[in-house]
Amino acid sequence: IGTLQGLVATAASVHSQRVAVTFDGGSSSSSPVSLLYRDLGELSSELCRLLQQHCGNNNGVIGLYCSDDLFIPVWILGILQTPAAYVPLDPGAPGLVSARVMINCRLRFCAVKSDLLQVHSFFLI
Repeated sequence: IGTLQGLVATAASVHSQRVAVTFDGGSSSSSPVSLLYRDLGELSSELCRLLQQHCGNNNGVIGLYCSDDLFIPVWILGILQTPAAYVPLDPGAPGLVSARVMINCRLRFCAVKSDLLQVHSFFLI
């Protein structure tokens, strides 16, 4: 039995034009969006290259801080291709819970969905 990323790569090579992921956003008013296997494979490989370039010396664990999204499979597969384990971090969880998970897993790197970032300005006096 192969790895998850290997099974998806095999499916992508055989069924590149088939839908791999569909996401409806949880809303009955919005129409579902989809990714083809080809797109899933290309995007996850691109993320893998970026992670290897910027997170080369990690401890084999990369966090993933995101809410429901079409691209969750891309992010998970991209992390697993590095190879590293991914640690899911729930944006809805209290900050101390996320901090405890990060500390216990010794996370040095975390992929964050950009719209979840909170930017604060600090001024030194």
